[in-house]
Amino acid sequence: MKKFYILPFLFVLFSLTTLQATHNRAGEITFKQLGALTFEVTITTYTKTSSVPADRDSLEIEWGDGTSEWIKRDVEVPLANDIKFNQYIATHTFPGQSTYILSVTDPNRNAGILNVNPPASDQVPFHLVTELKILSQFVGANNSPLLLQPPIDIGYTNQIFIHNPNVFDEEGDSIAYHFTTPFQGPGTPIEVYLNPLQVAGNNGFQLTLSETTGDLKWITPQTPGEYNVAFWIVEYRNGQEISRIIRDMQITIKEGDNLPPKIETIQDTCIIAGQSLDFEVIATDPDIPAQQVELTALGGPLQLDFEPAVFDVPVGFNDQPVTGRFTWDTKCEHILNNYYSVVFKARDFFETDDNGEPIGLSTLRTLRIKVVGPPPEDLQAEVGNGVVDLSWEKPYFCEDVMDNFFIGFSVYRREGSSPFPIDTCNPGLDGYTLIADYTTDFQVENNRYTFEDADLERGRFYCYRVVANFAQNQQVGNEVIYYNFIESLASNEICVQLNRDIPLMSLADVVTTDVSNGIIDVAWIKPSVEDLDTLQNPGPYVYKLYRSDGFSPGNPTLIYTSPASPTFSGANDTTFTDTGLNTLAGPYNYYVEFFVANDVSLGENSEASSIFLSIASTDNTNILNWAENVPWSNKEFIVYRLNENTSMFDSIGVTPFYTFSDEGLVNGKEYCYYVKGFGEFSIPELPQIIINRSQEACGVPIDTIPPCPPQQGFDVENQCSTAGDQVPQSDFLNILTWQNPNIECPDTDDVISYNIYFAPTEGGEFTQVGSVEGPTNTSFFHALENSIAGCYAVTSVDSFANESVFSEIICVDNCPIYTLPNVFTPNGDGANDLFIPFPYRFIESIDIKIYNRWGGLVYQTQDPNINWEGKNLQDQDLAEGVYYYICQVVERRLSGPVAQEEILNGYIHLIRGK
Repeated sequence: MKKFYILPFLFVLFSLTTLQATHNRAGEITFKQLGALTFEVTITTYTKTSSVPADRDSLEIEWGDGTSEWIKRDVEVPLANDIKFNQYIATHTFPGQSTYILSVTDPNRNAGILNVNPPASDQVPFHLVTELKILSQFVGANNSPLLLQPPIDIGYTNQIFIHNPNVFDEEGDSIAYHFTTPFQGPGTPIEVYLNPLQVAGNNGFQLTLSETTGDLKWITPQTPGEYNVAFWIVEYRNGQEISRIIRDMQITIKEGDNLPPKIETIQDTCIIAGQSLDFEVIATDPDIPAQQVELTALGGPLQLDFEPAVFDVPVGFNDQPVTGRFTWDTKCEHILNNYYSVVFKARDFFETDDNGEPIGLSTLRTLRIKVVGPPPEDLQAEVGNGVVDLSWEKPYFCEDVMDNFFIGFSVYRREGSSPFPIDTCNPGLDGYTLIADYTTDFQVENNRYTFEDADLERGRFYCYRVVANFAQNQQVGNEVIYYNFIESLASNEICVQLNRDIPLMSLADVVTTDVSNGIIDVAWIKPSVEDLDTLQNPGPYVYKLYRSDGFSPGNPTLIYTSPASPTFSGANDTTFTDTGLNTLAGPYNYYVEFFVANDVSLGENSEASSIFLSIASTDNTNILNWAENVPWSNKEFIVYRLNENTSMFDSIGVTPFYTFSDEGLVNGKEYCYYVKGFGEFSIPELPQIIINRSQEACGVPIDTIPPCPPQQGFDVENQCSTAGDQVPQSDFLNILTWQNPNIECPDTDDVISYNIYFAPTEGGEFTQVGSVEGPTNTSFFHALENSIAGCYAVTSVDSFANESVFSEIICVDNCPIYTLPNVFTPNGDGANDLFIPFPYRFIESIDIKIYNRWGGLVYQTQDPNINWEGKNLQDQDLAEGVYYYICQVVERRLSGPVAQEEILNGYIHLIRGK
């Protein structure tokens, strides 16, 4: 009777499983933020239309907050090529600000996918996942990117296949793309998954995914059939990841002698908001005879709610050439930090499917368009008494855009001119200092914005530019929160010369390096006679020179007072040699105070420090770093090293940076250096070359760089895996082997030993369990007790005791066996008197219950050895006969004790006859 009822049930269950296993092709999960914690989530799937019994009118979503929900289907559209488009939409309110994993698991994928669990892809569940991070209100709301290109595409053998998801992010967040293995369950990639290139041995030359554009390119697939690939679409804001979506897509490769269409249009372009974009896109087919072509376009500019772009093209398939016209009257509201993408798709009419729908090869052309903010116009500057008054045109072109997108201006300043050409693809400024931002309350006079710059040093030559600021924003209580800041193109540059009525420091040159007798030459440039106004500031004129330790003027000491000069033309005492210094210990800082008649101080000039050189030594290398604090700009530095043969310093390199690496040196040998800086003032009438030297400094290279870890050939074997069922329970030995990194790694040549690390569980803490001396001794035997499961890593140690990072971590698991006999003879003859397992190994515990034929419990134990003597629970001998057992076995595994899914059961023949 039991068989009669169970077998039909199993048949029905199997049939239902088969029906479930034939429909999912592709999909993704996207979201839209409706409130602080409320989101509208859309599950999009593409399924096999003909799998009617497996069709889903609802799907269960795990919200990632401990709850789940069944969502009814909202959209159902049959498409060509046995494909159905489905969307399931629901609204959910999360409990708080956090990161949530949204996931859907649906059994199963469609049959016949060549790279998924071949040949049984229909036994693999379909799993989608999206990571949603609810941002702080002060960072702004977030909608997931829109994926405008469907995740279903067709290619042909021996032709390049190209796909682009055509992602558009309405908030202007940055997007990156990364391949991943498709998933079959939460946190579980498909166990048997092949890179499409591995199917049939050689299935094309390359499969790539551009991290920045999302272009997926498969160079000349060879084997026709269906393939699935998956990739993460990762969204960033201000450099921080804020969401990621997995797109699981299906590619159908068909066999046929068909060449892809060609698309001709403009290159990537950048345009200033307010200008218009107008260009043609031409699609042709190179086949002879030529096939009809369908030309379409998808992309962010075409999806905009406000003033979208337009692509005017004949509908459907048409004789070639097919010409479309793309037009876009850009507005200030279209300004973005990132590029918009428009994907033009040309598809030829090569054949039809079973339903008469056209099938052909497609070509994609991704065009990137960047809309930038126009520059503020007509920047002007006037020099006042120690201040510069700036002004520029009002109204700014984008001043009245919707949603308060324009938020203000930023003012930048630098010393000296930087007349760079305007690059419409790269707004913003380099080499300038921000002195006022959008929070500044810029005044308006005579229809011009104004700003006063008072944080200035006399005698300097300053240049300015202004940019406009834009940002997404939202209201949080009484406060407006801004995010995704954007700068416009920079205004014209305006430069001014401030009055130079005080001296300028021009020299702080280390002449002698010594701990107590160091010497530094100091010099300054006298004020400009035109700016000083000697009638208002008559002589006598006096310079007072001050010195401080370090780069900044702290606790200055007066070290020199020049003789008073009755005339300005005679005030030429502008040099001083500072002696008795410890130039080895650190830099010195100098400034000059200028006095006129009646001992009136006109002020202090900007300080200048000596260049101070420091050396960090490492393996065969001295790394030189230096610093200074000077009023001029050093353009380049020459590095000198002492030649031990000539006792002279030779130049060994030139750099514009404040660092230099001297490589290829001998460890343990001392090398000495100094640096000479070449600078200039940005004031046209002043000297254009200012030369200063650092002190001399020495360093001894020493190997501080860890060697390479064993990178190749690392393997762990054990007697269990090599000897099968014949391994005794007592043999718990793992054998580690690896290759010598002195041979395999070009940056390593002095490994002398290895350290071995072990963790008993995956993800557990590693401890050192041994070491091996000698670079050619590349094996280790690790004996354990009761288990061989664990994870291993090996490190290399060089002759300077530097230890490498871990090698690849390899984990091995136990291979448990637990076998029970079906007969034993507890008759006291010493042979087979106990009911015991054989063979068995790596068993943590059991729970066995033995019953007589009437269902009465006669024996139970949790001891894996069992050791049943054929007695009942009252320790009485049981009669000969057949007994029945049920046994739950708990295995020792890498992850810890794991109960076997299968419950052991069977019959035991108890025989007492000799």
